[in-house]
Amino acid sequence: MPLYEYVCRQCQHTFEQLVTAAVGEPQQCPQCHATNLERLIGLPTAGRPSTESAVNCRGDGPPCGAPWCGRTTNWNAS
Repeated sequence: MPLYEYVCRQCQHTFEQLVTAAVGEPQQCPQCHATNLERLIGLPTAGRPSTESAVNCRGDGPPCGAPWCGRTTNWNAS
């Protein structure tokens, strides 16, 4: 499900909206309720190269490296 960013051309408020087939695109600004919205063009995020291992903190992969993660031991796939 794509997450799009919109800007209201009347009040310049920017907001994000999850767009699904059931919900559709927003029809009005959540701040001023104007109907003159513009969907902004976003850049795709860079994916992880397929040669990299999955990273996680559950203990079944290498340490994630996040500052809040206390896991520092290396993972050995045996």
